[in-house]
Amino acid sequence: MLKKKLLTDRSGQLHEDLENELAKVLQEEIDAAIMRDLLVESGWNEVVLDWVMTHEVSAEVDLWIMKNTKGKHWTRGLVWLFEKELDAMWFKMRWLG
Repeated sequence: MLKKKLLTDRSGQLHEDLENELAKVLQEEIDAAIMRDLLVESGWNEVVLDWVMTHEVSAEVDLWIMKNTKGKHWTRGLVWLFEKELDAMWFKMRWLG
């Protein structure tokens, strides 16, 4: 009979490692939300994509950004922020249209 692998060792280290990893992910999400709010408050233009992006499409979007935008940008998941309003407009026309 095969033994099932335990989720923790006797010291509880695996449980602690999992807690630490979850805390790190939560902190990254909080930091991203704060950054998003700060950029929007300072006048950056937000675009939220309404479709799921594959890795291939993500690479295509990144290439398009490099070739077609003039100002700075920031992204997290399907949220894109553009320093320049014109960049946001062109992005919307290309990726939401």
